[in-house]
Amino acid sequence: MKIVVEAEIRPTEDEEKVKKAVLNFFTPSNIRVEERGRRKVLIAEADRPEALQKLHLKLREQRILDAARSMIMRWSSEDRVVFYLHKQAAFMNHIAFCLPEGESPLGPIKVEIFETD
Repeated sequence: MKIVVEAEIRPTEDEEKVKKAVLNFFTPSNIRVEERGRRKVLIAEADRPEALQKLHLKLREQRILDAARSMIMRWSSEDRVVFYLHKQAAFMNHIAFCLPEGESPLGPIKVEIFETD
């Protein structure tokens, strides 16, 4: 299993706040910032399901497991699971699913889970 979480760091954003938003729901084994052209992207990775334990607990606490399942299935395929979280909500330690574009003014947090052999 490989889990990759990506969040663009916009020029008006504080890198540490974007990092906090990701760490509020994910426990990575590796975290870094990459330059992609003129964009900066925070990338957090893990290879064990326990890295998503905080997310699971938040979903239970907020009682949104059914809604979460629906959103996760929307973007998933046979070999990977993809979903998007609202970055500002994540910073406030709240889980809110969103679309890849348009719903999170500072861009979403993308979560991808791949099955590896």
